[in-house]
Amino acid sequence: MKRKYQGLFSILLILFTLIATVLYTWQVFGKMGNGLRISRLKSLTDITGPDPATVKEMCKLEKSMAGLVYPSKYEPKAVNLKLWGYQPMQSIRRTARNRQADPPSRMDYSLTFAFASKMKRLCIINGSFYSEGSKLPGGGEIVKIEPKRVLVNKHRLTQWIPLAEKITEAREGSIRKK
Repeated sequence: MKRKYQGLFSILLILFTLIATVLYTWQVFGKMGNGLRISRLKSLTDITGPDPATVKEMCKLEKSMAGLVYPSKYEPKAVNLKLWGYQPMQSIRRTARNRQADPPSRMDYSLTFAFASKMKRLCIINGSFYSEGSKLPGGGEIVKIEPKRVLVNKHRLTQWIPLAEKITEAREGSIRKK
């Protein structure tokens, strides 16, 4: 098509679209008739209140309802969950000489980087660089390093420390953008 006919073709295409839109609108409004029709609303059913004897009984119960809404300040007795397999941990453990033992240690380590290859295994825990077999502050020791987690042994407690999720998502997002 020659360049001088492109403008004429565009005007005809716009005109055809405008005519089709007007015809479609006319057809839709023609089906509606005289405009919008509102159907009559159904009346609400009659709601009756309780009889006087029921109201009197409710007034008697009102005094005991306050105890349910505002419970007392005293704590209830502990719930027994042994039926579902829960075994509470002893708060005080005694050793053989009747001394008080240390409570179980917590793993307060945050893993931010882990690298594992055939030759080297390295990680960053709490901002410090470590390899397998390194001693951590607080008495922990790195047993094994995997790409997304590190096995730490601390006072006879061995636990996997996973790679922090927020850092993993941010790192994966930056890799995808490149």
